Amino acid sequence: MSSARTIDLTGEAAADARALRDAFGCFTTGVTIVTTLDGETPVGFTANSFASVSLDPPLALISVGNEASCLPALNASGVFVVNVLHVGQQDLAARFARRGCDRFEGVAAGAWHTGAPVLPGCMANFECRTHAVVDAGDHRIIIGRILKVHHDADHEPLVYLRGGYRMVHTE
Repeated sequence: MSSARTIDLTGEAAADARALRDAFGCFTTGVTIVTTLDGETPVGFTANSFASVSLDPPLALISVGNEASCLPALNASGVFVVNVLHVGQQDLAARFARRGCDRFEGVAAGAWHTGAPVLPGCMANFECRTHAVVDAGDHRIIIGRILKVHHDADHEPLVYLRGGYRMVHTE
């Protein structure tokens, strides 16, 4: 029997939030860790809401929940790094998704122009300065002007699909 569902969201969307999450879960996304600074303290969280916006000027966006503990630091610092993970970094993704732990323990993060933490060994790192912020429902979309980028395509990407980490083979 098929599990396919069609949901009309013109009424009360909150009643069908789980179904909406399940539908969004059908879209495969990359896995990133977004890092910033809370004063001098590094802050980071696992995120899959990351996308390119423009090549000229170079812009990218992240989407952060209004209740996320890192949002005040992102707003105050005005800078962030998007660290794109590979399959060998699944444990790091899980650590930065947990609450109540020192997410940076044992991580030798570097820094570039803005001082925001740059995680080593990632497939890509995008250092950004906040360009624009858009309030969007229960999230805030932060568009960043990319200042510096590093990429290393010698790894398989870590992806997220249907509530779990997955890998794809790029050959």
